[in-house]
Amino acid sequence: MFTTSPRLQSLMVSRRTLRNAPLGRDVAIAYAIIVALYLLKFIPFQPTQIPPYLLIVAYDLVEVALPVLTPYYPIVFPLFLYVLAVGGASLTRIFRATDGQQSAWLQTLGGVCLIIGILSLGFGAFVGGPLVSPTDNPTPLAITGATGIVFLGVAWWLLGRPTVQYVSDVGDERS
Repeated sequence: MFTTSPRLQSLMVSRRTLRNAPLGRDVAIAYAIIVALYLLKFIPFQPTQIPPYLLIVAYDLVEVALPVLTPYYPIVFPLFLYVLAVGGASLTRIFRATDGQQSAWLQTLGGVCLIIGILSLGFGAFVGGPLVSPTDNPTPLAITGATGIVFLGVAWWLLGRPTVQYVSDVGDERS
């Protein structure tokens, strides 16, 4: 008879749980987080307005690539945010360290932070661009770079942090 180690069994259960977890829940959480980040633009404190600005600029780049979307902004922008939410939920499923012992909100927040961090660094690299001449202003590049690094750091922390296992839980595996 074939037997597996308890560690291997816990990995198999973890993968099954991940597959059976509702993707719709993760997408809904990610969409709520992205909309909350977008609504930060109404707070009159400039550092909180950076993530909404990055969302707007990312959509502007899509709009430049697909100018047919311009008249449909009221419909397409929320759909764009939804696509980002699907991307954030998908990244959460790919990069999370564990799936059953941490809050779905925290894990999905990590996926959304990963999306915003990538957008920020992409904006800094492609739109802010490298400084070509001494007269270029490095401030936008520094702001988007720092924002991207902060968001990627938060994503790494939320998606990769280990869960706490209590002594009583460890004792159950010995039996």
